[in-house]
Amino acid sequence: MKKVILSMFAMGMILSSCGSNGEKVETKEAEKVNVESTKQTTTLNTIGDNSFVNWRASHLGGVQPRYGKVFFKDVTFMVNDGILTNATVEMNLASLTVESFPEGSEQIAKLEGHLKSPDFFNIEQHPTAKFELTQLQKSSDPYNSIITGNLTISGITKSITFNANIEVSDSKVSIKSEDFSINRADWNLTYNAEGTEGVPVDYLISNDIGFTINVTATK
Repeated sequence: MKKVILSMFAMGMILSSCGSNGEKVETKEAEKVNVESTKQTTTLNTIGDNSFVNWRASHLGGVQPRYGKVFFKDVTFMVNDGILTNATVEMNLASLTVESFPEGSEQIAKLEGHLKSPDFFNIEQHPTAKFELTQLQKSSDPYNSIITGNLTISGITKSITFNANIEVSDSKVSIKSEDFSINRADWNLTYNAEGTEGVPVDYLISNDIGFTINVTATK
């Protein structure tokens, strides 16, 4: 009976593992990036204060949540006739922080090191991740835009689509996305992934990695 209860508990954790890290986005093959540049194009590439990506992850069932930030290395936004037509943001994975433990905890450095190791992002070989805009559509509340673009992690590029609020002025562009999640397996990030044989359930990590993008660029 005890084994049956434990098995049911484990299965419940697996079945409830979706949705805890934000709206799931569909992964497709990478799309062509068309750059629109004329004499009238405004280019903004100075990273504004409080620009970062929030990341979130957890073990199966949403237990043991982990979260933190990643900061930008380079940002380039191009505006034509008041419309954002091109955007490229490059994230410095060495800047990844962990904020899910009390300040001073040894767990912080331990998890940061693990995430930067070959088990996950392998920052020695792939020090950055990149997102390039391929399509922008207008939307309605609560988000004014639907963003489609190519996300490159660990040398693998896939197209994703998510909602965001975009504000454009003569001197500044800001993007604030919804909470969304990707399936890390689509980028071959498979350490202790769901369904890995021989790994105890308690050590399995949800395939969902959640993100919230908050970035501003000025001239």
